[in-house]
Order: sequence, then C-alpha cells, then structure tokens
Amino acid sequence: MSHHDDILTQALERFALQGIAATTLQDIAKHADTSKANVLYHFVSKERLIGEALAPCLGALEHLITEAEANGIGDLTAQAGFIERFVDFLITHRLATHIIVSHPYSVETIPSLKAAHELMARMSELVTSHTLGEHDRLRFGVAVSGATYALVSAGLLGVEELNMDDLKKLLTEVLLGMLSAPTTTKVA
Repeated sequence: MSHHDDILTQALERFALQGIAATTLQDIAKHADTSKANVLYHFVSKERLIGEALAPCLGALEHLITEAEANGIGDLTAQAGFIERFVDFLITHRLATHIIVSHPYSVETIPSLKAAHELMARMSELVTSHTLGEHDRLRFGVAVSGATYALVSAGLLGVEELNMDDLKKLLTEVLLGMLSAPTTTKVA
C-alpha cells in the first residue's frame, strides 16, 4: 500500500473513531507511521484529506442515486433493487457513511460534507417523488435511514460481529420486509 493510500485509510478510521474535530493531522500521521509533513505533502490540508477520504463514498452514492432517478423506485421490485444496492453501498463505505452521518454540523465548513448533504437531499427527493403515497414514503424513508443508522451504530446494536455476507443478508431481509409490510392504519 502506498503512503497516500495508507494515509487515506488511517484518516477514515481516525475520523470515524474520534470525529473530524478531534482528529489532528499529527494523529493521522502517527497511525499511518509517517510524518505530518508527508501527510501535508500528499493532501495539502485537512479539508483536502477529508475530501479525498470521502470521495469514493460520494462517487458511489452519486451513481446509486442517479441510477435510481433514471429508473425510478415507484414499485416494490424497483425499491427492493435499490435497497440491495444501497445495502452494498453502506457496507462498502461503512466508515465514510459514519463520518457523514455523525458530522452534520460541519456541512457549511467542509466541502465534501456539503456534497454529501446535497446527495442526501437528492435521495430524499427521490423517495418523495417516486413512491406511491405517504405510507410508502414513510416506510421507505425509515428503511433507508434505519439501514444507515444500523451500520453506523453496529457496536451499539451488537451486530458488528456478524460477517459481511450475513450482515448484508440480514439487513436486506429486514429492509425488504419493511417495504412489503401491508399498510394497516390510515392517518387522518
């Protein structure tokens, strides 16, 4: 692994574990077994490092949303396909998702977090415009946000010990069950 990639890996881990504000470039350098000067050589600033660390996640989320916008998610089959791809995304980008979800207060000061916020707004619009009614929108929104929270909070929920295949299968089954549950109560 190159110094550049090792620094990115350590940055993701440190930002997810400690938070962006509490993580210094010196701390990242220490965990990457390099110098702070080398971190700055590769990334110029902490914001640039955050941006590059989150870039693969943001690119994958952009692709996922763009594909869903083009194909729609208005029926259970399309929603199920989206959920399966979303679960793959969450598992693949677990640390970056944790950073994005846990730093909403930094949206205005960190460009990559602002981009993440904009993508989440697009996802919200997608759900609102491509589902069949209030019950479906609420159910779909709870499913998507619940999946995100479950992976971000795996330690609190006690699911971090599951292997990735079992976690993916379980999370997908739960989400698909939520989406296909019949509506039993109508809100006045």
